Amino acid sequence: MARKIVKAEAEIERPEEIFVELTGGITILLSLKPKLQDPKFAQIKELSLLPKTDGGRVYWENGASLTVKEIMTMQRADSGREIN
Repeated sequence: MARKIVKAEAEIERPEEIFVELTGGITILLSLKPKLQDPKFAQIKELSLLPKTDGGRVYWENGASLTVKEIMTMQRADSGREIN
């Protein structure tokens, strides 16, 4: 069964890190630092943009987005800071 995103949150003071809750009760603290070279992701930090989700991706009002697959890949590369 494919995972879905239940919730995505960030603190205004730290928009470069997001909490992503997936189905099954898995919560990940994900650093966006590897993506900050992309101008859309750099704007997230500069403008303190907060994430939203449609269940299949996390996205921001400026057009930046991450799919579940991208989130899982980044989480594994970051040695995984899975909270639950």
